[in-house]
Amino acid sequence: MNSRDVEIDIAGTVLRGRLFLPDGAAAETPAPAVIMQGGLGGPADTMFAMAPVFVGAGLATLVYDHRYTGSSDGEPRQLFDPWQQCRDLRHVITWLGMQPEIDKERIGLWGISIGGANSLFTAALDQRVAAVVAMIPPVSGISARTLQPAETLAELDARLPADREAQFRGEPAEVLRLHGVPAPGDPVMFSDQEGLEFLEQMLKSSPTFRNAITLSTLDYLYEMEVTAYAGRIAQPLLMVLASEDYVAPVEEAREMFSRVPEPKELIEYPGQHYEILSNHLPEILSRTAAWLGATL
Repeated sequence: MNSRDVEIDIAGTVLRGRLFLPDGAAAETPAPAVIMQGGLGGPADTMFAMAPVFVGAGLATLVYDHRYTGSSDGEPRQLFDPWQQCRDLRHVITWLGMQPEIDKERIGLWGISIGGANSLFTAALDQRVAAVVAMIPPVSGISARTLQPAETLAELDARLPADREAQFRGEPAEVLRLHGVPAPGDPVMFSDQEGLEFLEQMLKSSPTFRNAITLSTLDYLYEMEVTAYAGRIAQPLLMVLASEDYVAPVEEAREMFSRVPEPKELIEYPGQHYEILSNHLPEILSRTAAWLGATL
């Protein structure tokens, strides 16, 4: 395996990441490829250690930071806009298919949480995608509103218009913590214990991780309704769910999966959203890499 850092210029905004290549990948012997998408707030460097599993299955593997995050360009920092990420992902597919070591007819998508939702939506719209793996995807953005108590949700809703006005005046975007223990006047996006444990295990080892998202990210998350595109996903699909997931409600993902055409496969692990990653990530990586390797 060898790798190289990459820069992908999308109309002046540079996305940065790393491309991992299996031995023997060359213009004469182009390899199938997978583009990896992490969860909300997870920078690309947290997934670099996962790449060898996919390379071992014969797949070139691309991991990159979304605009506004990690090592990529864009302001305001820590804004996560799923629709924009999906538009960028389609440009990234174009860029990857133009690399001489890559077989552009065999590019798959793999994503965790919001990255899984991005992968599903992009597969529905872009027939260049040859296969898709979606792990614990939040398929209906409006469900993110259920993560907050009613009083906190009302407070955040009231702050969103004020934040828009402040940014028009040139003030910095308001931010809130991504994970942690909420306090009066200081809410967090995720406060579940499993999420905090996962954060300790993986994200805090990243030099580019910031425990923050812009307040405006909430507006963009609420917009995303992937479930409406279920019938348009014609590619082979592997969906991995957590049986008790309430962060990305498992009932919604199951319902969407039921409407996706064949071929498709569903795997469920017992536990909550982050819990299955804490307890089963090596197995999940191995199974999904093998599935992609065989499918592509």
